[in-house]
Amino acid sequence: MNITNLLNEKLICLDGTAADSTEAINLLGTMMVQDGYIHPSYIEAIHKREINFPTGIVLASCGIALPHATPEDNVFKNGIAVLRLKQPVHFQSMENPDDNVSVTLLFMLALNGSENHLNMLQKLFAVFQQESLVQCMQQTTSAKEVCQLMRDNLK
Repeated sequence: MNITNLLNEKLICLDGTAADSTEAINLLGTMMVQDGYIHPSYIEAIHKREINFPTGIVLASCGIALPHATPEDNVFKNGIAVLRLKQPVHFQSMENPDDNVSVTLLFMLALNGSENHLNMLQKLFAVFQQESLVQCMQQTTSAKEVCQLMRDNLK
């Protein structure tokens, strides 16, 4: 899977606002629908998946979420949308659904094939272990820089 093709500056929203996790997922999904990556039904599939398999993760400096779903002919092209929020929203914890995570960085995956999802999740987890890289993503003012950081580190 070509990392360069997965990342598109149009799919990166820095300093966005959302009232809750549902609105944050809808914002990312809308960007992906408008750019031809997914069908709107994929957004609904993500919401349903979050109920049973939440995606909030606590990192040293922030909370992140990796909303995604199993594609069912509703992912037209592979992509990753990124949202950095001005104010955190709560997602349920991936490790313990009874816990909430205050999330400021979201990475929505839209990938065909469960193997592609698993491979990308593993690569993203490796990136998130790099605290300095996560801090750069929290501080940059450029969607282009976010793309470059991700491309350089998702190998």
